[in-house]
Amino acid sequence: MTLLCLLILLALLTAVPNLALAEGGFNIAVATDMHYISPRLTDRGAAFSRVVTNADGKVTFYAEELLSAFVEQILSEPPDALILPGDLTFNGAVESHEDLAEKLRPVLHAGIPVFVIPGNHDIAYRNAARFSGDGYERIPSPGSAQFAEIWHDFGYDQALSRDAASLSYIAQLAPGWRLLLIDVNTEDAPGKLKDETIAWASDVLREAKAAGCRVLSVSHQTLLRHNPLFEEGFRMANAAPLVTLLEENSALHLSGHMHIQHIAESENGLTEITCSALAVQPCQFGLLTLAPDSLDFRTVKTDVSGWAKRHNQTDRNLLDFAGYALSFFASNTVRQSAAPLRKAENLDQILLWLINTNIGYFSGRLQNAKTNDEAIRLLMNRAPFWGVYMKSILPDIGHDYTTLSLPLR
Repeated sequence: MTLLCLLILLALLTAVPNLALAEGGFNIAVATDMHYISPRLTDRGAAFSRVVTNADGKVTFYAEELLSAFVEQILSEPPDALILPGDLTFNGAVESHEDLAEKLRPVLHAGIPVFVIPGNHDIAYRNAARFSGDGYERIPSPGSAQFAEIWHDFGYDQALSRDAASLSYIAQLAPGWRLLLIDVNTEDAPGKLKDETIAWASDVLREAKAAGCRVLSVSHQTLLRHNPLFEEGFRMANAAPLVTLLEENSALHLSGHMHIQHIAESENGLTEITCSALAVQPCQFGLLTLAPDSLDFRTVKTDVSGWAKRHNQTDRNLLDFAGYALSFFASNTVRQSAAPLRKAENLDQILLWLINTNIGYFSGRLQNAKTNDEAIRLLMNRAPFWGVYMKSILPDIGHDYTTLSLPLR
C-alpha cells in the first residue's frame, strides 16, 4: 500500500463515526423534570398540600414512590445510559439533591452511566423550603459548585471537557457518539446562554467531529419554538448561535422544562424532542435507541401501580396511579378554567373537551383529538387566557409526538 493510499484510508476512518457497539442498538433512557422533594422536607401538612394542589398538576404528594418505581423499572429493563435534563428537584433544596442522588446510586452500581444537568428549579432557587404544618421555612439551595459536588458521579467526573462559565460538559456516550449537555441555569445569567458557553461548545463540537463522533445534545430549556405562547422563560435566551452550531453538528437535541411531549424542527434540519415531565401525567420517560442508520424514540410510562403491588402498598392512589395522576391533572385544569364558564350552555361537554385536549397535549398524544369551535369561542369570551392557550394547541391536533424515527445524516 502506498503512503498516499494509507493516508486516505486513515482520513476516512477518522471521518466516519465508529458504530461498532451500536450495531444492535444503544438504548438511552431520558427522564426530565422529576421535581423530587426529599421526605425530610415535608410532613405533608396543610402548607405543603396548598402548594401542591395549587401548582401545575405535578404528582408531588407521591414524589418518593414515583422515584422508587422509576428506579426499579430502569433496573429491571436496564438501558445503556440514563440522561436527566434538569429540574431534578421540586424546589432546589440541598436535601432533595442529596437524597435524589442516593436514590439514583443503584443505577450507577448496576453499571448504567447517568448524566445530569441542572434545571431552573435546581440552583440558587429562592423558593427552597421545608414544610411543616401550616407553615414553611426557607432553606439553602446549592450554587453551581455545590451542585457539581453532589452530582459529580453523574456525568461531571466522566466529562471529556467542562465549560468554565456554566455546568455544561461533553462526555463519551458510546463508540462513535458524544453527549453534549448545555447548562443555562447559572447564578449570574439564569435562562441565558452565555457567549463563553457558545465558544466552548463550538470548540468541543469541532473536536468531536475530528474524532469521528456524532453528537447527541441536551439542555433543560428548549432551543426551538414549540408553542408561540411559551417563549420567554421556556426557550433559552441567546439560543440562535447554538442552534446554528447544532444544525451542523448534532444528530438530535433533547430538552424538557415545558412539561409537554413535543417535537419541532429548525429551518435547517435540527430536530428537538422536548420531553414531558416525569412528575406530570402520564408520568412517562423517553427511550432513545441509537442505531447504525437512525435514531428511534418512544415514550414509556412509569409503572407505579406495578411497583405498588410488588411492594404490598395499600394506598388506592398508588394501586391505580395512572388514574390518580390523570384525575389530579384534570382537577387542576378545571380549577384554573371553570369559574368564568359557569352557567354556560353545554358546559360539561366544553370542559370535557378542554380537559382531554390538555391531557393529550402534555402527553404528546393528540392523534385522536378534535377541534371544538364552540368551546374556543366561549373560552375567548369568558376565559381569554384559556382561549388563546387552546387555540395555540390546534396546530398540533392530529399529531402523535410519542414516537420518532429519525434517519442519521
